[in-house]
Amino acid sequence: MSGKQLNEVTDVAEKRGISGSTIKIIAVIAMLIDHTAAVVMIREIMARGFQEAALGGQSLLLGWLMENGVLFYGYEIMRMIGRLGFPIFCFLLVEGFQRTRDVKKYALRLGLFALISELPFNLAVTGRLWYSGYQNVYFTLLIGLLALWAYSFFDKYEHQEKGKDLPAALRWILTAAGVVLPAAYPAVFIPFQDQTARLTCCGLVLTATVVTLALYGRRKGFRRVQTVCADITVLIPLMFLAEYLQTDYSGMGVLTISVMYVFRKRRALSMAMGCIVLTLMSVSEIPAFLAVIFIALYNGRRGLKMKYFFYVFYPAHLLLLYLTAVLMGLGDVMLM
Repeated sequence: MSGKQLNEVTDVAEKRGISGSTIKIIAVIAMLIDHTAAVVMIREIMARGFQEAALGGQSLLLGWLMENGVLFYGYEIMRMIGRLGFPIFCFLLVEGFQRTRDVKKYALRLGLFALISELPFNLAVTGRLWYSGYQNVYFTLLIGLLALWAYSFFDKYEHQEKGKDLPAALRWILTAAGVVLPAAYPAVFIPFQDQTARLTCCGLVLTATVVTLALYGRRKGFRRVQTVCADITVLIPLMFLAEYLQTDYSGMGVLTISVMYVFRKRRALSMAMGCIVLTLMSVSEIPAFLAVIFIALYNGRRGLKMKYFFYVFYPAHLLLLYLTAVLMGLGDVMLM
């Protein structure tokens, strides 16, 4: 087969499957379904006395479900469909980071729309203009992007010649921090009420880190170990930042993005590993694994140029959903 024929076969293969814009549309539809349930339907459920029924005992709750079962189970199904949205957006962030010509502009866009989205987000999820206890998902994506930016920085210096890489003292500091921080994070920042659970989690994380570093050292050499430790040194504080700001999906969302970046060369595996992280956060995220199907069909092409549509859609649809709730007489129902 000639080179020209081989290129033609490759082009045909690449055209099969679905483009990046199609995957974005799938994520947007999943998000819209999810948020319709989380903003409008939940208010109707609360207005019909679900909370009182749940607190009133099993018999009262069963009676409420008999009268409102279609609404309640419809809400649950819509929330399950919505689990597809976030992991796809994380995957697209990793793809976008690898393709962008200017990471600074990318970060500024995410930061700008994080600020623009905050008031609609507050209204949608709490019914109030200002609420400091929960921030929109753009903040999580922004923090995740900063993590990817740092990882690429350390990757670049790993392969530099001696004298052109990071100073030896800094590399050793980052290496030490990369071993200590995974143990400190669950012990200090994750709000376990049970001290035994906290110490157990701490030990498991530390053990996993040591094993991972040992395997990397055996296969890739000590310089690779130092790079991984530097990555961990950046990841842990950024996860804490997301937890402190209480962004949507918080630190586990940042970890999801980071894990997807590690496995970025194998897209379907990247999505699967990200979904595993989300499922560790909550078993309700199990439906997210269905997103692996769409990523497996991804042909690597951009598709339609609708970049700013996706940025604008997030705050716009939240505001419209809240206004819908207001028109239904549910605007006064406080969710938080």
